[in-house]
Amino acid sequence: MAKRRKKARGAVRRPEAQAGAWRRAAGRSVAVAALMVLVAGLWAGWAWLRDPAHLPLRQLQIVGEFRHLDENELRQAVAPLAVGGFFSVDVDAVREAAEALPWVRRVRVRRVWPDTLRLQVVEQEAVARWGERGLLNRHGELFQPPAEDIDPRLPLLQGPEALRERVMRRYARVVARLRPLGLEVARLQLNERRAWRLVLDDGLELRLGREETERRLGRFIKAWPKVFADAGRAAEHVDLRYSNGFAVRWKAAEQEG
Repeated sequence: MAKRRKKARGAVRRPEAQAGAWRRAAGRSVAVAALMVLVAGLWAGWAWLRDPAHLPLRQLQIVGEFRHLDENELRQAVAPLAVGGFFSVDVDAVREAAEALPWVRRVRVRRVWPDTLRLQVVEQEAVARWGERGLLNRHGELFQPPAEDIDPRLPLLQGPEALRERVMRRYARVVARLRPLGLEVARLQLNERRAWRLVLDDGLELRLGREETERRLGRFIKAWPKVFADAGRAAEHVDLRYSNGFAVRWKAAEQEG
């Protein structure tokens, strides 16, 4: 009798378990369907936003301080790419087109709601000429504007292409040491033998050689007030490639006078 009752109770539990499993499966199906509807809605919304017909760009703003860069030239360079919708415009392509111009160092492109593309432009700042090829900024980066844009009054730096940044760093150190004396650098050269030669704006040449160049330049700076400034800067060149001194060649015309 007891066994029959146990079997009866088990018979009741089996349909209940099956019903629970069906409810859980149905719940999962509903959740999956809801998720699919949500994803489809998001996708449709994103596709709508990226459609150039919706939220079209209407303004191109260019922000920056320019001495050499022609803003109209910049607009013409990016205009074919700064088109379409607010979300569909390719900001990387716009930035690359702007930075391809020689006087542009860096550009940040931003979308400004609801219809504006803003370009924050940093112009190149030339501090020296590099050989016959172009100009250098203070970071030692080479850029090549049109020849008519190159100021011949800028100092001339020369050296192996692979050592361009090293030459620029040395130039910055030399300027910092000589400028307090009222001396300006006209040329700095690193030749193939890795020897340094420096020419001041009055034509005075300093031969620094390959080794201990900072110490040798310091020797010249120490001697400048007594040996050279009092002599009216009449020296033609100074050879500093000696261990404890230097040799001076004076201008013949100054001696005769």
